[in-house]
Amino acid sequence: MILEWEAQSMTKLEDKLSRKREGQVNELGEKTEGRIGQHMKELSVLKDIASVVNQSLTLDQILQAITKAILKTVPSAQRVVIHLCSEAASLLVPIASAQRGQSRKPTPPTEIIQPIVRRAAEKQRRIHIPDLRKEARVPDGTDAPIQKGELSLLIVPLISDQKTVGTLSVYGTKAEAFADHDQCLTEVFAEWAAMAIKKTQLRFEAKQSQEAALTVPADQAASA
Repeated sequence: MILEWEAQSMTKLEDKLSRKREGQVNELGEKTEGRIGQHMKELSVLKDIASVVNQSLTLDQILQAITKAILKTVPSAQRVVIHLCSEAASLLVPIASAQRGQSRKPTPPTEIIQPIVRRAAEKQRRIHIPDLRKEARVPDGTDAPIQKGELSLLIVPLISDQKTVGTLSVYGTKAEAFADHDQCLTEVFAEWAAMAIKKTQLRFEAKQSQEAALTVPADQAASA
């Protein structure tokens, strides 16, 4: 009788463990399928952006497409802004931006964000602020200017010919919003943005050279 009870108990335990293992395998399979699907989506969007950069579009059209592409591939991104800057990174001008939906979430104060963006441009390195509330903490103990809304920030400099030509800023509405993969993916988009800026500069210089070449014979003919 005791042996029979033990055998039944062992059978139940094995069944329970088997169901648990089966559930874990199914859960792992679903997660794997989800990751594969996400990676396929990312590759598709990157391919589309590569095509856009190679088209004869205006710079703001290309950069606008890049901001929207980031929202598609980085689920935690709420808002994306691209700035152009001078060689000395002393002037930052927003040229393209996109946000998820019609969000009315508070945005961080300019006096807090601008120094961070400038630092990324000057140092030519990625800056990740997991929690802007800590960055904006006031020393005297009063309330910090950031309490809700966009709480995390990722800034990637746009570098062309070893010079900073702009910055790419991505905002998230929760702390620790951007995983390592999100940061690496954003850097890829930053490279495309820098390439688009470079191509625009080359086209502008080529146009100037053509106009100069046409001007010289005209001046010579006028003076003859």
